[in-house]
Amino acid sequence: MLHVLRTPLSTERYKTVADKARARAIMGLTVGLVVIYSLFLIVGRSGALAFSDMQGIDQRLDLYVPLALIAMYGGALATVIITRLGKRTASAYMMLASFYAASIVISIPNGLIYAPMGAPLLVMIMIGGFLLGERGIGLTTGLSTLIVAGAMLQRQNIPNAPDNAPFAFILFTVLFVLTGLILQLFLRLQEIGLDEKVGKAARGRQELATLTTQLAQRISRHFILSELLDSTVEDIRKTYPDIYHVQIFLTDEEANEARLVASTGEVGKMLLRRKHSLPIGSRSVIGQVTATSTAVIAAAAGTETVHRRNEYLPDTAAEAAFPLRLGNALIGALDLQSKQVDAFSDPDGLSIFQSLADSIAIAVDNARLFEQTESRVQENQRLLDQMRTTMREVERLNLELTGRSWQTFLSYKGDELGVTVDLDNNIVRQSAEITPTLSTAMRDGRTVQAQASDLQVISTPLRVRGQVIGAMEFEVGADEFTPEDIELVNGVAERFSLALESARIYEESRRVAQRESTLNQIGSRLQTTNTVDTLLAETARGLQASLGATRVAIRLGAPPKSNGVEEH
Repeated sequence: MLHVLRTPLSTERYKTVADKARARAIMGLTVGLVVIYSLFLIVGRSGALAFSDMQGIDQRLDLYVPLALIAMYGGALATVIITRLGKRTASAYMMLASFYAASIVISIPNGLIYAPMGAPLLVMIMIGGFLLGERGIGLTTGLSTLIVAGAMLQRQNIPNAPDNAPFAFILFTVLFVLTGLILQLFLRLQEIGLDEKVGKAARGRQELATLTTQLAQRISRHFILSELLDSTVEDIRKTYPDIYHVQIFLTDEEANEARLVASTGEVGKMLLRRKHSLPIGSRSVIGQVTATSTAVIAAAAGTETVHRRNEYLPDTAAEAAFPLRLGNALIGALDLQSKQVDAFSDPDGLSIFQSLADSIAIAVDNARLFEQTESRVQENQRLLDQMRTTMREVERLNLELTGRSWQTFLSYKGDELGVTVDLDNNIVRQSAEITPTLSTAMRDGRTVQAQASDLQVISTPLRVRGQVIGAMEFEVGADEFTPEDIELVNGVAERFSLALESARIYEESRRVAQRESTLNQIGSRLQTTNTVDTLLAETARGLQASLGATRVAIRLGAPPKSNGVEEH
């Protein structure tokens, strides 16, 4: 109860802002009408409503004014309570009912002899239309007309009353109907205007959604940034007939200039060829937008404007630019130009254009990310191809080097390096005959399986870093060799090949070490010799000892002359 007393006009039960505003309007009108009616009935009764020349009127007013005030105050209190309970429509009917009750108490018994007494009935028609629309207009017009009819019939019982009841009834009725028609026409116009505004907003949202969808589709089709922006400005120009030129500027990395990257028409192509740009912060629409990151609207005919006339766009009457923002970062501006001065006067339209600019900023960022990703992918692919080429070259060099190393090693060890083990006869030979299966295995680099009388012959190559360095061959019983055995032979061949390579490297290392040791020994003996003759003799003996030479000749001096000409 205390809460109700503290907030007599509370609207907390209403959810939307519009419902809260209508509820406040009902309670405000109720309080206002109570004050006005009270002044009309109480103050007016003491002066303007005195009918001293009409018998019985003053006595009736003395009787009915308190009743009217009671009906009005009671209805007003009920209206406020019902409104607070969240029943707005019921409270509107209660307010009308209470004031009509007061009007009936005053108007009918006194026959509306005093014409201003009909004014509240006109006010109730207006309030009915305001609160309940066309239904309220019809209801209040009918009630007001019935009250006037009852008042005109009551005039027959009032002595010295004017004999103009039919005329007064017609006059009041016409006035009520005309007021109702005017209110209804006003409401219709308001409704049409609202529908038009809603439709315009819906079209704007649809156009924005269409353009945003087109941007997303172009990004999904892997449009490059320049193609994306060119298509976007053309779509905007075609979608909005009031705009005849569209441009997009992007800021550079140093944030010093806004560079034109997309523009419509032949003028746009020419500006792009000229690499048109504007300094950030300059006194131009683009300069101010990119400096403040807020939309700028300018008219060419304005006295205080940042619009700078472009000699290639002389028809521009209004220009609007909207920032392209990614979070707190500004990356450019969307520039729109129109031949109509009021092209950018609609706030809803400006919101749509800003939303479009935000979508373009996201599309630009996505396109840039896509181009960067594509560039990285291409660079990675290039590096991968280069690495593969290098690996193939390394493999080729390794193969060639391995082949040369084994050729050198075999030439040093002898071409018939091998072993043959005959387990049946317990014979071991330090050589191996090159059979057809061994030859095929070494030539083709694959395991060969052949049948020889009642035996199976298996030959498998020996590889080192892909280079075939030989082969080994087995003879087994006809039914004893399985695929698992072949896999085992291949595994053994692989391990055997690695062991052979290790042994070769070890022997090569020892041979190199022996050679280095021999050279060091010869060098040491040479360093202890002081005469040329001794050096010649020591060198000859060293070569003989290290190489096993049977004859060593060393000659110093120039070659002999040939045909009388000394050769140099």
